[in-house]
Amino acid sequence: MSYTKATELNGSGRITEIQSFEAEQTLVCAASGSKTEVAVLLLDAENLQINTETEKFLTTVCTCPIQIKIAFANWCSMGKIDVELHGRGYDLIHVPVGKDNADGKMIAFGSSIHERYPKAREVLVCSSDKVMTNLCNHLRQHGLTVYQVSQQGEDITVLNSYTGQLVTRSNNAVPEIPDISQFILQIKELVKAEQKRAHSYWINLATISQNYKDKYKVSITQVAAKHLPGKKAREIFVNYPAEFVLHQIEPNAPVYITLFEIDHTKDVVTESAANSPSTSISTKLQLEQVLNNIVSKLTSKSPGSHININLVGGEFKQQYGKSITKQIKSLQLSGSFIKFLQSCTSFKLKQTPKGWEIAVK
Repeated sequence: MSYTKATELNGSGRITEIQSFEAEQTLVCAASGSKTEVAVLLLDAENLQINTETEKFLTTVCTCPIQIKIAFANWCSMGKIDVELHGRGYDLIHVPVGKDNADGKMIAFGSSIHERYPKAREVLVCSSDKVMTNLCNHLRQHGLTVYQVSQQGEDITVLNSYTGQLVTRSNNAVPEIPDISQFILQIKELVKAEQKRAHSYWINLATISQNYKDKYKVSITQVAAKHLPGKKAREIFVNYPAEFVLHQIEPNAPVYITLFEIDHTKDVVTESAANSPSTSISTKLQLEQVLNNIVSKLTSKSPGSHININLVGGEFKQQYGKSITKQIKSLQLSGSFIKFLQSCTSFKLKQTPKGWEIAVK
């Protein structure tokens, strides 16, 4: 009698551990109705990682479309890899903790590929473990073309067990540049994460650039070069004002970024109106009070703490639609923004390697 066991995963919720041949057949029902020959990809995810670029490379090696992808691992110990692979169309088979459990399950499952998938003509066995050689030989004896996919150093190698042809792909190849829509979603995700971590709406663009490069192995400059040749990297954000807002208080000052969000904008408009009934500032004292409110808001989760004055300037522009320096000039006050702040009695200022910081007294 067949049965299944539900297992909780780190990222993708639940997955079914297949306990019998009969239950495993449920994975292949859709494939059996195919009218064309297909390729099957088997992945020992504990032994080898395949990114989207490598997967695209593998489609150029085999002659049939890769329509069935199955990965084997103890997913509870694999972080969020289960989420990524599931999103890329893999069926995930869970195995108990143990050094060779993923190997054993993949061999047992793979040895009957010709029965499970009648339309399968090619099989990609993705593992650097030499124990998979027996599986490859077994599949070849049943008339299947087998590709042994393994990793050697930084390179991915593919051996056609029928022709003996060896193909190598370097992982040092030029990284994939995302399309604009995907890039925007990636940046928004990073900005939100950094906003949550820093407890601030405005985030240094240099921080986002570094985080993006660390996570996606490609720089914002490379993305901009593809989609906006000849333009600076920051122009990619300027071109999407419905998604991003940039602020730079002075030409040589750091650039800060935040997200243009409808709900947040409504809150800002409401708060701005509450702070200034006429939405205009006509005296130095009014300006000081407005800035006091802004600093208090930006440090609400840590009252009395210091923040960079660029964040204050950015929030002021977001609320009042003009830069703080223009506001100071309109009041016919001499000096820079920092000079104005130094003349106020409500603030504490300190100079740091990253610039001036401000706190409410």
